[in-house]
Formats: sequence, structure tokens, C-alpha cells
Amino acid sequence: MSTEPADREHEAETETEDSPLAALAVTGHAAIDAALAEFSLSDDVHAHHDDIAAVLDVVQQALNPTQQPPLPRR
Repeated sequence: MSTEPADREHEAETETEDSPLAALAVTGHAAIDAALAEFSLSDDVHAHHDDIAAVLDVVQQALNPTQQPPLPRR
């Protein structure tokens, strides 16, 4: 009997050698999904900070959108 959940077996089947992150679920938020799709840690470790910060900025904007002024009454 396997101790791994059934979902884990399915994830292993959907991953490819070229794209090990292909099995990650989407968040359902278009801006976050786009930022995560563009995110990759290259060989240049000096760029990692900027890449991670860019994704975190998108997540922060999604969780804490800027306040909009109230609509005028008609």
C-alpha cells in the first residue's frame, strides 16, 4: 500500500523532464498566474532577488489592491 496520496501519482505523470513545474496548479488570478509563468531562476543568482521581488509585488497587489475613491452619487 502506498503512503503517497493519489494526487501525487498523477502529478508525476504530468511532469516532463523539460518542465518539472508543469504540474503546479494555477491560482485563478490572472496577474499572479502570468507573473508565475514568467518566473524562472536562471543561472545568474544575482538576478534571483529581482525576479522573486517582481512576483511578490504582483501577489501583494492582488491581496491588497489600491483603494479606489468612492463613486459619485447620482
